Amino acid sequence: MTLERALCDLGASINLIPLSMMKKLAIEEVKPTRMSLQMADRSLKIPNKVVENLLVKVGEFIFLTDFVILDIEEEGHNSIILGRPFLATARAIIDVEKGEMILRVHDEQMIINVFKAIQYPPKKEKYMRVEMIEDLVEKVLEANG
Repeated sequence: MTLERALCDLGASINLIPLSMMKKLAIEEVKPTRMSLQMADRSLKIPNKVVENLLVKVGEFIFLTDFVILDIEEEGHNSIILGRPFLATARAIIDVEKGEMILRVHDEQMIINVFKAIQYPPKKEKYMRVEMIEDLVEKVLEANG
């Protein structure tokens, strides 16, 4: 299965894959999990299972990645979330000023231009936006301050 895009999220402590995609991949070697996830809207979700060592190919690089399986709707172009575990495995370096993410394997590296990747939404009727949740930011600042 090929995905054109995935969401890389430094704020995500897990890698996430929808249950419907797991069914398409016909992967049956999954393990139970006892975690619960708090979503961005503060609702709680209980994951179905966990799949370990799933191969994720980015360009010419292949990474072994663990995913939490959740029964959520696929968003088309952002069907999986690659969180900090994947970014650590890929030894990612993110340069916000240049809009680049560098993935590294041994002495080789691949540069992804993030600005180019998000330049055009996949469908004309869709749009992209960034929101700042002030309450959450204030709580974090108070907790750290």
